[in-house]
Amino acid sequence: PIYGKSRDAAISPDGKYVVYIVDEGGQQSLWRRQIATTSNVQIVPSGDGRYTGLVFTPDSNYITFVKRENADLPLALFQMPVLGGNQKKVISNISGGVGYSPDGKQMAFVRQGFPATGESSLLIANADGTEERIVATLKSPEFFTNVGGQIPAWSPDGKAIASIAADLTATGLKVVEVQVADGSIRDIGVQGWHYLRRIAWLPDKSGFLVLGTDKSSGRYNQQIWSISYPDGEVGRITTDSQNYTAMSVSADSGALVAIQFNVLSNIWIAPNGDAAKATQIRSGGNNLDGVGSLAWTPDGRIVYSSLASGIQDLWIMNGDGSGQKQLTAESGRSFEAAVAPDGRYIVYTSGREEGHNIWRMDNDGANPMQLTSGNIDDDAAVSPDSRWVIYDSRSSGEWNIWKVSIDGGDPVKLTDSSSREVRISPDGKLIASQYREDVNSPWRYAIFPFEGGKPIQVFDLAGNDQFGWSEDSRSMIYNDTLGGVGNIWSYPLDGGPPKQLTNFKTEQIYNFDWSADGKQLVLARGTTTSDVVLIKDFR
Repeated sequence: PIYGKSRDAAISPDGKYVVYIVDEGGQQSLWRRQIATTSNVQIVPSGDGRYTGLVFTPDSNYITFVKRENADLPLALFQMPVLGGNQKKVISNISGGVGYSPDGKQMAFVRQGFPATGESSLLIANADGTEERIVATLKSPEFFTNVGGQIPAWSPDGKAIASIAADLTATGLKVVEVQVADGSIRDIGVQGWHYLRRIAWLPDKSGFLVLGTDKSSGRYNQQIWSISYPDGEVGRITTDSQNYTAMSVSADSGALVAIQFNVLSNIWIAPNGDAAKATQIRSGGNNLDGVGSLAWTPDGRIVYSSLASGIQDLWIMNGDGSGQKQLTAESGRSFEAAVAPDGRYIVYTSGREEGHNIWRMDNDGANPMQLTSGNIDDDAAVSPDSRWVIYDSRSSGEWNIWKVSIDGGDPVKLTDSSSREVRISPDGKLIASQYREDVNSPWRYAIFPFEGGKPIQVFDLAGNDQFGWSEDSRSMIYNDTLGGVGNIWSYPLDGGPPKQLTNFKTEQIYNFDWSADGKQLVLARGTTTSDVVLIKDFR
C-alpha cells in the first residue's frame, strides 16, 4: 500500500511512476511516487477541486486528469508535467478520461448529450485537443458510460478502441469494441456486469483487464478480471474480499496499480442526536451494515442492509440491536429500503436478473411484489399517506423522478429535468432531490412540488448524498465530513447558515435516519481505508 486516503491512481507506461489522488476531509491533492525509490512528492496542492480519470501520456512525461474549472462549467481535460508545473486545459466538455493511441498522437474520449440529444459519442482528437471527430454514436437506450471517470482503451495495433457501454432496456454493462476506421461496434464477451469502471488492453491484443463486478459474484465488491479477445472468456485476476475502485496498467502489462477500498461500518443509536450518549448496537465490520440502507419502522425497529449472507440483503432488528432477522434472500442485491409510514410495507430496490427495480414486501419480508420495470429504477421514498412510491429512474436515458401507487399500476413521470435521490417532506407537499440542469452541469439540490414539474428552489449542500427532511419540513438534514469526521447538519431552506446537530469526534457517517418522533438517531458509522496497491506477475 502507498497511502490510506487515495481516490484514483495511474501507473506510467514505463512503469517508473505512480500518480495518485489523496482526499483528506474533502480536500484533494495530487501526488507522484517513484516506484524504485518509494519517494512521494506532492505535485498539486490540496484544494476544493475534484479529480478523476488519471492517465499518463504514452511517453510517461505528462499526467492528464478531468476536473471542473469552476462549478458552473462542464468537466474538462487538463494536462501537466509529471514532475510538477502548470496545468494546461486540453479539451472542454468531456465525460471521462482519455485513452491514447499507441503512437501517442491521438486520444479517444466520451461525450454525453443527455437529455438534450439522448446521444453519447466516442470521439478522437489530436493529442493537443485539436481536430475532434466522432467515431461512433450510441442513442438512448444505449450509451457509452462515464462511470468512475471512464477511460476508453486503444488497442495495441491502433485499429480499435474498447469502451464500456450500457443498454437501458437490458441488464447491466458491457464491453464494446469500436473500429476506428468505420465506427462499427461489436460487443465483447458476456453482458450484464453489475459494474464496470476501467478497461485496459493487454499488449499482445490477447484480451483486456477490466475492473468491475459480475452477476455471479453476488457480493458487492469490485474485482479485477481478464477478458480474452476475441472470444470474450472471463477469468479472475484478484480473488480476495477487498473492493477495488480504480485500475491502471503499465504498457508491457508487467505491473498494475489499483485502489484497494475497504469500509468498516457499525450501527449506532444516539438519543436526540447526542453523540456523548451514543451506543453501538450492531457490529457489522466489513459487511457494510447500514451503508446501503438504514431506516426506522413506525414501531421502533430498524431496517438495514448487510452483506452478512454473502450478498447485499435487507435485515430488520429491534431498536436495541436484538432480534436480527433477514428479510430478503435469493433475490439479487436488495438495498435502499423505505418503510411506509403506516408500517405495512417496506419498499426497496432489488437488483434481480431483470435489472434494478422497485419492489414492495410486507414488514416481515413476506409477499414481495414488483412495482416498476424500468431496469434502472432506484431510491424509493413513500409518501406520508403511504399511498405513493416516489423514485428515480434512468429508463429514458437521464435520471428523472417518477411515482407509482404502492399497490402497483402504471408509473407517472414527475420531472423532465435531471433529478435523482428523492426525499419527500413530512407534510407531503414537497420533494427534495439531487438536480442538475444538464448532463454537463454539476449535481446540486432542488425542491419540487409533490405533483412534479420544475424546481422551485435550487441550492447546494456540503457532504454527500445522505440527506433528508427535518420533522417540520423547513430544513434539510445532511451528513458532512470535516477533517475525516462525519456529523449531521441542518440547512434551513428559508436562508441562514447551516447548523451542526451532532458532535462526533471520530469516524465517518455512511447513513442515518431519525425516528418518527424525532427522539432517536440511528447511524451507520465507521472507518474507510483506500490504499494504492502495486500488483506484479498477474498474468
